[in-house]
Amino acid sequence: MNNLNNLKTIRRIDASDMAALLLDFPNQCQEGVNLGEAIRIPPGLNNFIPSVILFSGLGGSAITGDLVADLVREETKFPILVNRDYLIPNFVDEKTLVLCISYSGNTEETISSYQESLKSKAKVIVISSGGKLTKLAKDDKIFSLRIPGGFPPRAALGFLFFSALTLFQRLNLIRNRRKEVKEALSLLAKLKEGLSLEVPFRKNRAKRIAEKLKGKIPIIYASNRLAAVAMRFQTQLAENSKQFSGKNLFPEMNHNEIMAWNNPLNLLRKFFIIFLRDKGDYERVKSRMEITKSLLSKYPAGILEINTEENGVLARNFSLLYLCDWISFYLAILNRIDPTPVERITLLKKKLSKL
Repeated sequence: MNNLNNLKTIRRIDASDMAALLLDFPNQCQEGVNLGEAIRIPPGLNNFIPSVILFSGLGGSAITGDLVADLVREETKFPILVNRDYLIPNFVDEKTLVLCISYSGNTEETISSYQESLKSKAKVIVISSGGKLTKLAKDDKIFSLRIPGGFPPRAALGFLFFSALTLFQRLNLIRNRRKEVKEALSLLAKLKEGLSLEVPFRKNRAKRIAEKLKGKIPIIYASNRLAAVAMRFQTQLAENSKQFSGKNLFPEMNHNEIMAWNNPLNLLRKFFIIFLRDKGDYERVKSRMEITKSLLSKYPAGILEINTEENGVLARNFSLLYLCDWISFYLAILNRIDPTPVERITLLKKKLSKL
């Protein structure tokens, strides 16, 4: 706990200054909106009604597609899917809208899926900060939305998501959400004040939750409505905290994983369950969560519920996501590791480049 109240210690461990990126996140989201509103849309996209939308990307870029899909799943008449592969599904054709998202512009899987999408004659949009993908889009005369570079991909979500969401509104693929976006950005700015480094442990919710997770293996459970936020939390724990965790969704986990909480008993005491909960969860799912909590209560080191704020869906999703980002940051500090570098990922890419 002392580490989280000691600003000098936090700043020493956070040598690459991930804290500054977290603090700037609300502003980055607004800039993402501005980028989406400022871009000139080519005539060929203005009246295009897709049969399916496919986001293609990996890691911190792909989560944009998951978040968009979770937000509008009850609104759109066409499916929104996310592809995390070199190849694309066979159904992709001239009626498909493919958004190839690579923050760096050099993600080899996304470049491959971009080329495959062109072969399938799909309508393609590129969102990137530059790199090979942006150059290819320029050469191929493909519509490209350029966002600021120089950030770790996972710390550029504000640019990626809000530019894509704004673009979808301008293409009339989803209803106007300007009021909801304003509400979400206002809530994020408010939350920032309560989660920043200077806020002491006893008043800082992210610090208190991180302390509970220290030395434990977080197991994240959520409904399908919060699937993307749960995935984001797990990946942030991996990249920021360098921390292993597990994740599953309701009601699926009630049909299999609930039985795993038996063995090995000595290791289960190292697990810590986190329920991500939302007022929009299906009523039977809410009941399943309560029953599951009671059935598993004696096994893990602890159980914690994190509820979304009382606002619209977009604000609820992003306020929870923002809290979880901060939790992963403070857990990194407790793990005494700089949140920003991802040496193993960098080394893997280096080795692949030599093949």
